[in-house]
Amino acid sequence: MYLSGRRRAMGPKSPCSDMLGRQIRVNVVAPPSLSAYRRPRLVTRAQVDKADDHAVAVIGRHKPTYKNANFPTDGEGRTYHLGTKEGEVAPRILSVGSVSRALLLSKLLDPPTSGRPLFQRTSSRGFLTITGRYEGEPVSIVSTHMGQPNMDFVVRENRAIVRGQMAIVRLGTCGAVQRPAKLGDLLIAAHGSIAIRRDPDYWTLMDGRESLFRASNGASRNGTANGTASTNGSGGAATSGGFTGRKPYMTSLPVPANSQLAALLAAEAAQVVGPDRVVEGLNASADSFYSSQGRTGSDFDDRNECLLADLVAAHPDLVSLEMETFQLLDLARCTKGSIKAIGMCVALAERYSNAFLEYHKLEELEISGGTAALRALVHVSLDGPSEAEAETLKEREVQYVWN
Repeated sequence: MYLSGRRRAMGPKSPCSDMLGRQIRVNVVAPPSLSAYRRPRLVTRAQVDKADDHAVAVIGRHKPTYKNANFPTDGEGRTYHLGTKEGEVAPRILSVGSVSRALLLSKLLDPPTSGRPLFQRTSSRGFLTITGRYEGEPVSIVSTHMGQPNMDFVVRENRAIVRGQMAIVRLGTCGAVQRPAKLGDLLIAAHGSIAIRRDPDYWTLMDGRESLFRASNGASRNGTANGTASTNGSGGAATSGGFTGRKPYMTSLPVPANSQLAALLAAEAAQVVGPDRVVEGLNASADSFYSSQGRTGSDFDDRNECLLADLVAAHPDLVSLEMETFQLLDLARCTKGSIKAIGMCVALAERYSNAFLEYHKLEELEISGGTAALRALVHVSLDGPSEAEAETLKEREVQYVWN
């Protein structure tokens, strides 16, 4: 923040210079009461030289005004997190994790009209949207970042500004849970996805039960000096939920993917990388990169040593483990058919062997996966806007960035 050089002194003064080398005088007096404080006025940089004698704080960028707390949009109709409005996002969306991947895959889009760059918009929250055409069909590439909350933003806010049916393909990275999935394969959630969530109540109840247990069992009965159990089997009981009656991790039922989009994506992926590098199966989306994906360590009590083995035993078709696809498929299901969705990931790690892909190989795999995803998106059938929606769009004179 900056202070204007024109200030009327109101008390003891001392000379100093501002950032531009101008001599200013600063008051160093304490007001006699709270009522003597004068709140700074926020203005733009251009207004500093025109400021009056009130204290002025300068902000660097425009802050939009939002009026609807239920679903915030600004005066232009731009959404709260993605910052896009109607006409800037196509009905066919490729969702990727990182901004760099979005920029990389935008090179696959058709060359824009001469003299016009591809539409790009980065929101204040860091979501990048790129819109153009692929094989003549309007498509958007959106950086989703990580985790189910961010996928929630992407699906809901794009649904709000796109008319007609939509198709969304997620292209991300994941861990291969079991063979035949291996490093560098494209793993498609054709069987849908389950969700894995850490249950904090397990630890809350565990803490309470262990306190009660220590209070009711003296040191002499347990053979320890501090009253904790050493030979009563509490470790095993805790791991299995014996104390609390519940388990440390909750697993949902599978949510299905769109079968048409899944078949198209599998066919296109096989054509790009070969059928032996494409594996279809069930995906699992965790609420953490660490605990809920079975990554172990000594710094935290995660009780997840057997999590991966338990998941494979319960779901023999499980092939991939990541953090976003479940939310995409779940929301698509809840739109009653207005969104067709599928997820595909590059196997960046083998959880069963602890191997990790050499990072210099990732870009080629991202391009291969992006090519297959874009092909599937432009070939899937979608219903356009209804007559009422089309009439509304015409009345509002919505301008499409891909025209």
